[in-house]
Amino acid sequence: MKTLIPSKTLSRVEVTYISTHGLWLLTNSSELFVSFADFPQFRNISSIKLKHVAQLHSDILYWPDLNIEIPVKRIRCFPLVSAKPYPTRRSARQAKTRSGIV
Repeated sequence: MKTLIPSKTLSRVEVTYISTHGLWLLTNSSELFVSFADFPQFRNISSIKLKHVAQLHSDILYWPDLNIEIPVKRIRCFPLVSAKPYPTRRSARQAKTRSGIV
């Protein structure tokens, strides 16, 4: 597979942690988690090859030793944000005790 952009434009990505579940990446704009369940091609790869990763541009990560490119939008970004925040409800007991305090 040919890379989309010449190597002189690659940005450095830091692998901050590798666990049995996946690897954590730190880019200029976000922290990402690459799950081995979602990307099984990384499961049995040596840590040296996993750590050699670059960002082609803002939306593509590239492992040159493995010749693998992955769009950033397919990887989980952290911190996770709830799609729809729900208001917190107080129980009837909490409402009674709060209303008496001034």
